[in-house]
Amino acid sequence: MDVFAKIDGISDENLHKKFKLLRDEPYYRGAKSIIEGWVSDFRDRDNKIAREFQENFHSAFWEFYLHAVFKLVGVTLSHQYNRPDFVVEGTGGFYVEAVVSEIKKGGMPESERTFDDHFNMLLPIKTDAEFSNLIDEAIVRHSNSISEKLNKYTGYFNRKGKWIPGYKECAWVSVDKPFVVALASYDQINYGKEYIYSMLALLYGQYYSPENNIFEQKKTVTKPGGSAQIDLGIFFNERMRDVSAIIFSNTVTLGKMSSLSKSIQVDPAHVINVRFDYTFPHYKIHEVSEDQPEHLLDGLYIFHNPNAKVKFDCREFRDNYVLEISMFDDHILMSDARRPIVARYCSPLGGKYNQLIMSTAASEFNGTVAYE
Repeated sequence: MDVFAKIDGISDENLHKKFKLLRDEPYYRGAKSIIEGWVSDFRDRDNKIAREFQENFHSAFWEFYLHAVFKLVGVTLSHQYNRPDFVVEGTGGFYVEAVVSEIKKGGMPESERTFDDHFNMLLPIKTDAEFSNLIDEAIVRHSNSISEKLNKYTGYFNRKGKWIPGYKECAWVSVDKPFVVALASYDQINYGKEYIYSMLALLYGQYYSPENNIFEQKKTVTKPGGSAQIDLGIFFNERMRDVSAIIFSNTVTLGKMSSLSKSIQVDPAHVINVRFDYTFPHYKIHEVSEDQPEHLLDGLYIFHNPNAKVKFDCREFRDNYVLEISMFDDHILMSDARRPIVARYCSPLGGKYNQLIMSTAASEFNGTVAYE
């Protein structure tokens, strides 16, 4: 499948900006090649994903990435059925519905991202007000996305009051196998700074305070710009028991593609990742190169539902050290796997200012200059 080929009926002005960058810009030549590898054996069961990729981008891009992930970890995908999005076969099989959280209608578009927004990836969130401005918006968008996909699985009444059967009623779907929602965040221009904070709050009710450097149990947040209360800790709601886990990332971006390209060949991008580590200093600065690459699975997380009807237990993900997060006795547990990416900074200027950039990030995140 050639997802970059011209499609009849799509004019150039209707192409998504990110698609055009990948297709046309020499800077993204390596990234384009990686995506072509991802989709070489992708089965377009609805005959529409190439169009979706070119016009709307994010949802198709996320599915291409997930396909590459499943192929890498070694699970077997069935291409026989057109829903859910991914059907994993075998005794350890499971079902995955993919979804993205996009910027709300009328929200500030990514085209208005400024140099300050870009440079601020090197700076941690330091105040509770700044944190809530970012995270509460993410919580609202993610809550809507997860609810939409849960409805698709369980069935729902549409706006006309008609019952729409769920995927669980399909003959090929077994309710004894895990149902997983795979969610990627593109919900605001600074989604790269969300890390896992929005999901810890939304799923487990653990809301972080950067000013106090602690997590606090919280039941709701107020929808930004409104008065509606959005539930937190939704994994403890009865309705969510059908969701075994959430696969999540907020780093599957064009920056991810630059980083993967930089990892396997000479690339004009200069990419650094800020990674959390249990050992001091807790924030390590990772300059991406062929010797110190970024892996496809870096920045990918699995959040387990402690109250799920069917637990999600995938050996292939564990064997590939995907970072898994769960809750036990009111404590958040993180597997000792890949060091998570807290922030990523990409510069088209190459390594011209790499020492300044790296020392700035290290000192801001750690309070001292300490990077490796």
